[in-house]
Amino acid sequence: MHLELTQFLSTDNLVLPGLLYTPDVPTSRVFVWLHGMGDGGIFYSQERITALAKKLTQQGIAFFPFNNRGAHNSKTLRQVSDDPETDDGSYQAGTYYEKIVDCVADIDGAVTFLKRRGMHEFILGGHSTGANKICVYHALADDHNPFTRYVLAGPGDDSGIHFRELGASTFQKALAYAKRAIERGTPLTTMPLYTGMHPFSAQSALDILDPNGAYNTFPLYEATTARIGTKQLFAEYRTIQLPMLVLYGEHDEYTDATGGTAAALDTFRSFTHPSVQESSQFALIPDTDHGFHGQELAFARCIAKWVAA
Repeated sequence: MHLELTQFLSTDNLVLPGLLYTPDVPTSRVFVWLHGMGDGGIFYSQERITALAKKLTQQGIAFFPFNNRGAHNSKTLRQVSDDPETDDGSYQAGTYYEKIVDCVADIDGAVTFLKRRGMHEFILGGHSTGANKICVYHALADDHNPFTRYVLAGPGDDSGIHFRELGASTFQKALAYAKRAIERGTPLTTMPLYTGMHPFSAQSALDILDPNGAYNTFPLYEATTARIGTKQLFAEYRTIQLPMLVLYGEHDEYTDATGGTAAALDTFRSFTHPSVQESSQFALIPDTDHGFHGQELAFARCIAKWVAA
């Protein structure tokens, strides 16, 4: 196995770092990995990333985890200018400022970079918010999507979780404040403490909370408990006609499905497109949590076996 620390440009010219793991025998097949929100970037999930790298490269598959614009809670990224006479600029990034639809620019940039490295068969996987991004990407990149299958690891229901934790009243106040800030033209303003969403920016808070927004791809609370929005349940997910592996840690704390992870997997099965019911797999990794802590090897084995099949 060979490892290269590298960087590439998103399609809107943000400089993003990544790790390219390649097997000893050259390959054109690559598994692209999207991390979750906050400080869950690829450089802070060493056990999980290393286990995936070893198992995938043993199967002759390259592995490319990268830090997207949502890595870190708050992070200033360099934005390269198209004009050689103009200095590069800066871009306010991180989970507190990210909008999920911007994942398309990050993923497309990674694909362009990998094609230049000789890769032409692409599989996309993501953990937590990374799984949400797969559904958003699939919905928005239909005209140029290069991926042949997906891995959704620990897909969570952020809107449902916040509705349950904040309570209906505070949840609606937070939504209202974020919407007003955006209408005023101040989307990067910090949410106040009373909203329960401090220190997120208004644009990121609205993105995460809005039950009718693009982020709400896995409405497990609404599917198993009660509706809080009007958006079609699993609107993006149910259109996917590519084989998928959906997996949870047995004790995942972020499903927010009444009935826990087993009920969450049943819900995913019920909303999976009929054309890929048989080619998709739904799995639980026993004795572990949302981050698959302590079971990183079992997690990596499950993914590598399915990706290589």
